[in-house]
Amino acid sequence: MSKSPEEHARNLDLRHEDFNDQAFLYEVYAVMRESGPFSHQDVPFLGQTPGGAWVATRYDECYEILRDWRSFSSKPAGSNPTSFGDIVINLDPPRQQQLRKVLNPYFSPGRMKDLEPQVRAITDGLIDNFIELGRGDLADVAWQQPGIVFFRHLLGMPVEDVPLYIEAADLGINGESEEVRIGAMTNLYHRVRDEIDKRRSEPPRDDLIDVLLAAEIDGERLSFDDAVANALLLVQAGLETTSSAMSFAFFYLGTHASERDRLVREAELIPTAIEEFIRFAGSVHGLHRSVAEEVELSGQKFCPGETVVVNYAAANRDAREFDEPDNCILDRQTNRHLGFGAGVHRCLGSNLARLEFRVGVEQTLNRIPDYTIPPGAKVDFHGNSVTRGYRALPVVFTPGARIGR
Repeated sequence: MSKSPEEHARNLDLRHEDFNDQAFLYEVYAVMRESGPFSHQDVPFLGQTPGGAWVATRYDECYEILRDWRSFSSKPAGSNPTSFGDIVINLDPPRQQQLRKVLNPYFSPGRMKDLEPQVRAITDGLIDNFIELGRGDLADVAWQQPGIVFFRHLLGMPVEDVPLYIEAADLGINGESEEVRIGAMTNLYHRVRDEIDKRRSEPPRDDLIDVLLAAEIDGERLSFDDAVANALLLVQAGLETTSSAMSFAFFYLGTHASERDRLVREAELIPTAIEEFIRFAGSVHGLHRSVAEEVELSGQKFCPGETVVVNYAAANRDAREFDEPDNCILDRQTNRHLGFGAGVHRCLGSNLARLEFRVGVEQTLNRIPDYTIPPGAKVDFHGNSVTRGYRALPVVFTPGARIGR
């Protein structure tokens, strides 16, 4: 397809768009937003959806769809070859709320406060690997820290397996063919299933796997298949989303020295900056909802069985909601971004993501405050419709001392 924003806006296909060209994609979304709150695309998205799908790109309409779960259901329309059970993001209330209630305590603010010293120690350990050299790859911090935290402290799974899970999860989204994607997801599923099956014969631990194995909904034990499917979802969410957003923050600060220096001087601004990084670059480009009942929104009628794709990334660049939406403003004060979604399906792990992201940036700026990406560095950006981030981020800085042994 030609490099015309107008042409892509008429024929958007999130399976085949070039997510490495972020500037162009946001031009496409701008054309779509200005043409109306919804556009209809003929291509299927994330599975077989006969008749194509509607795409919502404006903030208000995206927010309303996410809020109105009765009209816009999370249950997929049609079959999904990579679905292995009932998972919390594909359920509607009341069952969705009951399952979420089981998991919520493990992501509470109090639990995150208790976890912060461990997150900081893990981050410091990763920085220790290269701080004496005066050079390193910050992608290693961004991609390893969330996985180690999640596997060690929430799932109780071996941290040495994190790279294997990251690779399988990446292929499950970015594989070159449907066969490769399904194969990778099946491989990932069996890895998680085998790990959980072993846990059934072991003494209980205070972690999410034990919670899923013991969970009861309406007086009935959650099936083993559903426990595995939800653990698989948590693994996927815990590995990629925070890592991608954190890697963008490291890139941005490594290429904007004045902004980096400001956060070094004004560390209290980091939580606000984290929200802006999520709005600006950490958003999913499309998740679908299925129309459950006839409904009209902003003059558009939707019929049962139709699919609506909610484009969070486009909504987060809507000038109707955000001043200067295409600028990354680290002290942005009004920021109701949709990076964590909205409504009953608002991201379960948002407290954990914010903790990992904040500590990752804090410790990096504390310990290598003058880091920069040198000219000619081989930076590797990799994007898809769900996550986009830097897989290689070489930096140089004034060498420092290790904290650990």
